[in-house]
Parts: sequence; structure tokens; C-alpha cells
Amino acid sequence: MKKFELWPAIDLIDGKIVRLKQGDFSKKTDFSAEFSVQNLPKIFKSFATGIHIIDLDGAKSGSSKNLDTINEIIQNSEIPVEVGGGIRNINDAEKLFEIGVSRIIFGTAAIENPEILMLALKNFGKEKIAIGVDFKNNKVATRGWQKISDISAENLLANLQDWNFENVIITDISTDGMLCGPPVLKFVNWQKKFSQLKIIASGGISKIEDLQELKKNKIAGAVFGKAFFEKKISTKDLENFSKL
Repeated sequence: MKKFELWPAIDLIDGKIVRLKQGDFSKKTDFSAEFSVQNLPKIFKSFATGIHIIDLDGAKSGSSKNLDTINEIIQNSEIPVEVGGGIRNINDAEKLFEIGVSRIIFGTAAIENPEILMLALKNFGKEKIAIGVDFKNNKVATRGWQKISDISAENLLANLQDWNFENVIITDISTDGMLCGPPVLKFVNWQKKFSQLKIIASGGISKIEDLQELKKNKIAGAVFGKAFFEKKISTKDLENFSKL
């Protein structure tokens, strides 16, 4: 059985480490006074598969805005770094790979311009690409969660499986940043239905038991942020969990 993947998240606005509630830019908590882009990679190294970075400015605007900060995180990291937020063409993806990003995350492009995904798949290979499926009331959200599409999360997952993608990060926006627990049953049903996809769960993780439940149900891994930053899950908890 493959090891459960742990992806602690760093969300960036104006180069600062923040967390939002349900993707709402007006409900922002700034953690940059306590955590820095220099020390976080060193903390994460003891338990993480890699670091999950979202350029929130980029997600909102449509182009990468925090490249310098992302580069600094990479320079301080000894584990892989994946990046999403505003990557909507091949040039943006190439810039990130050039500074050492291990994997890029497409989100909006999966809905608005799937041809870009197919080109990226051809150019970089499926191991270098993840697709972010962010949903609210089962409809996929785009453009930094500012817009809700007409496409259901399930239909997008079916398309991604047909298109031969593998890595999928699924976020339930209603739970994100709320510390209320992820919708495990929904993720489990989707993993069973779309068995060729490797589902990484995101949104709502509040305690170590949430990660244990996901692992027990054969979800491939999890992205989490607020629970760590607010000390609901300790580094020691995560180190012990990562050894199981």
C-alpha cells in the first residue's frame, strides 16, 4: 500500500502567509508574523510528502504574482513543492518549473481551457501535473473561487479520468478553513467511482483523526493548513502519523 501523502499548505497574498475561510478574501488571517517562508519548509520536512503552495493573488488575477516568495520557499525546502493559483497557460507552467517547482496545479484551465491541460500533459507528463477540483454545492469553482461554473465536480472527475490524468486535489469550499472535518464519504465514493485517479483531499481538516479517517478509507493523501497554523494538529502528531 502506498504511503499516505501529507501536503501542508502555504497560501500567499502579497508575499505573506495567510489562510482564508471558505475562499473569502475578506476573511483572511495573516500568519506571517509567526511563520516565515524560511522556517516553514524546515518544519514541514520532518513529516511532509511535499509543500502545497497556492498563489491566491494569482488565482484571482489569472497570472502568477508571488514568484519571488515561491522561489524563496523552494530555496529553503528539501522536499518537493507543488504550486497552484493563476496557472492558465504553458508559459506560466514553464516559469514555475524553471525555479524548481516539482508539480503544478491547474484549476480554472480545466474548465475554461482544457486544451491547455492536454498540451501540458503532452509536454510535462502526468506526474508533473495535478488538477485542482474545487467545488461548492457540487459545482466547480474557478478564478480563485470567485466564480461558480455550471460543471459538476463529478463530471469534471469523469473527464479527467478519460483524459488520462492521475493527480487530483479535491477541495470542498464549504469546509475550507472551517476546521469542521472533510466530507470523507463523498471523497471515498468518488475514489471508488474514479479508480484511475489519485485523490488528495482538501478542506476542513481539523485534527489528526481526520487524516486517520482518510487514510483508513484509502484516500491517497490530504492538503491541510489552518489546523496546523492554529495548532489543532501538532508537528509531533504529524511526525508520528507519517511513520505509520
